[in-house]
Amino acid sequence: METPASPPIAESIDFEWAGETIRRVGTVVHRMLHRIGQEGLGRWGKARIDAHRPYYRHALLRLGVSKEELDRAAEQVRQALLKTLSDPRGRWILGQEGHCEYPVAGLYRGQVVSAVIDRTFVEGGVRWIIDYKASAHEGGDIEAFLDQEQERYRGQLERYAVLMAAMDPGPIRLGLYFPLLQGWREFPFRGSTRTDMPGQRPSPA
Repeated sequence: METPASPPIAESIDFEWAGETIRRVGTVVHRMLHRIGQEGLGRWGKARIDAHRPYYRHALLRLGVSKEELDRAAEQVRQALLKTLSDPRGRWILGQEGHCEYPVAGLYRGQVVSAVIDRTFVEGGVRWIIDYKASAHEGGDIEAFLDQEQERYRGQLERYAVLMAAMDPGPIRLGLYFPLLQGWREFPFRGSTRTDMPGQRPSPA
């Protein structure tokens, strides 16, 4: 969440997974997506993802995952990463030249706030701000679930956009990516008058 402070205090990442174990899985997934984005897709494939199982287990233990839940939690991390790398949109997000865990700070509604953007880059003159949501969904109607998540996090992403626009004016689009679901939602930042500029290339279908 974003809170007023001087100096700004970084926003903590909010994961909407049920239970503490899944929240910790989300933390490790974020770390790994950051690393993959920094190192480049060409250095990561199934073999390397699998080879990092000991790291997933170690990181999860350090975060407080119990030994009884460790195997399942480590497999969830692995599956989230493999699904991202096998998804054209996941590869599009990680394959762009951009920034991971990008810190932003500034005034929002008269208060000093700060945040960390999971992934941001410019493509075709459009600034993309993307937040990873390591959400799991059991049952049917995944599309309705993703629509609900978009509305839930719209305000969070729009705050990011306000902070980014102060540093880098121009058209902005916002996205939510769900690694375990290979899910995606995107929408324009209405605070930018150039968001819907003609000729904007949409993201991969």
